[in-house]
Amino acid sequence: MRRGDIFKRFLLLFLIFGFLSCASKEEQAEKHFRKGFKYQDQGNLEKALEEYQKAVQLNPGYVKVYTNIGTIYLERKDYDQAIQQFKKVIELNYWDRKAHYNLGLAYLYKGEKDMAQEEVEFLKSIRSELADALERRIGEM
Repeated sequence: MRRGDIFKRFLLLFLIFGFLSCASKEEQAEKHFRKGFKYQDQGNLEKALEEYQKAVQLNPGYVKVYTNIGTIYLERKDYDQAIQQFKKVIELNYWDRKAHYNLGLAYLYKGEKDMAQEEVEFLKSIRSELADALERRIGEM
């Protein structure tokens, strides 16, 4: 067997195992996400955060995880952390209407109405029904 053939076979095996390990990480991240969602639904926010953090470590681009972490921080009234999480969602998916809405809520609850209004304007620009809902919340405060 020639040296080039050995290299090609090694490279092929390396690519196959690399691909399989990536899929495996995504599957593991999904399992942690589901466990976290279950804990969050039960009101066990500490355990939910632990599972979500494991999911993010395995798949840093997993948008739903950041959304759920952000909602936990909103619930805990840790608005700075919530803002950070929703900004991460928007960084990964700029057009995520729910993230813009939640970011607006976090700003509003933090007392930054101007920043919340910016999110309303964005939501209006993409004709999202969430713009009216957020604007109503701002008006109530």
